[in-house]
Amino acid sequence: MTGRKRLLYLCPVAMNLTGHWIERIRIAARQGYEVHIAVPDDPGLEGFDLGGATRHALPLRRGLPSPRAELAYFMAIRSVIRKVRPDILHAITIRPVIYGGIAARLMKVPAAVFSVTGLGFMFGEARLARLMRPCGEAAYRFVLHHPNCRVIFENPDDADLFVAERLVSREKTRVFIGGGIDLELYGYVPEQPTQEAEPIIILPGRLLIEKGGGEFVEAAKILKNQGKIARFALVGDIDPGNPGTLSRDQIEAWVREGAVEWWGWRNDMLEVIRQSSIVCLPTNYREGAPRSLIEAAAIGRVSVTTDAPGCRDVVMDQQTGFIVPMRDPQALAEALDKLISNPSLRLRMGEAARHYAEAHFSTELAAQRLLSVYAELSGPALPSHYRI
Repeated sequence: MTGRKRLLYLCPVAMNLTGHWIERIRIAARQGYEVHIAVPDDPGLEGFDLGGATRHALPLRRGLPSPRAELAYFMAIRSVIRKVRPDILHAITIRPVIYGGIAARLMKVPAAVFSVTGLGFMFGEARLARLMRPCGEAAYRFVLHHPNCRVIFENPDDADLFVAERLVSREKTRVFIGGGIDLELYGYVPEQPTQEAEPIIILPGRLLIEKGGGEFVEAAKILKNQGKIARFALVGDIDPGNPGTLSRDQIEAWVREGAVEWWGWRNDMLEVIRQSSIVCLPTNYREGAPRSLIEAAAIGRVSVTTDAPGCRDVVMDQQTGFIVPMRDPQALAEALDKLISNPSLRLRMGEAARHYAEAHFSTELAAQRLLSVYAELSGPALPSHYRI
């Protein structure tokens, strides 16, 4: 055993780890923590630089719950905790937070950090979501009453909701907008509009109904019927494991109508954003702090999004982009039209977005905030054994 504090991350999927969390994890390791990561196995992790962290495999389960699969997931988390015996457990997103948090309380893990990076399907308006929510809230209430924990939210609205519902006490909450981004990798590349090139408007991310794909298509139809010259592209894939996914048939029908293009899932999103003119996220549910909007700001792209929690904390209305009402294709079309018709406005707002990203969304700032939370929790000593 080393004398260093042991830190165990529970990550939902490899993509979340490699795309969103790895830089903060590497910085924690450089600060002297003995770092362990529990994440479902994935070919993309082979040879990936984890910054000296030890990786532990978890089973992967997406979509509607299966009692057998959920129990296997919980037991795997419990097994990793028993093996690692962390001083601090850091669980990321809904399923790791709930299952890791239950295990942390039952096994008396000394300290825990829970990153609630968005409220997800369970806090949506679908009938199934409303049925699931009481059970989810009960689980959160048990988990977030860990005696030595902090709960990190990506926007103040989510934190306020959890406090109002008495899922967590206010003193345990921290609000950090976004998870940080490598500002050198996502360097400023201003758009270079020309009279010949059509502006490209992209909607990046999972193609879920609540992400506003339908509103995006309707806005595109409105503008094309007005004779506006622009390309509209859905960049992402359907999510069959999610009950809120758009259907492949629906998307292909939109493409056949000529309303939008469908570029599918891309592993070169940096280049995709660079070739775009506008990034659009017309979501109609509670986001955490959308990374697609943060990436757009870093590169210097103007964004159009909705007045949804998380989105309105990343985009500054009338300064780095436009914020429109949710579920309003006409308002969305009008905002997009302002930018399609005015390349100089896009450039000015894109430059302002880059400055805003530099001030608020750097990896270094995000890591500093996270390390301060770990320091708050470092008091209790590791017990001689965990409860089995």
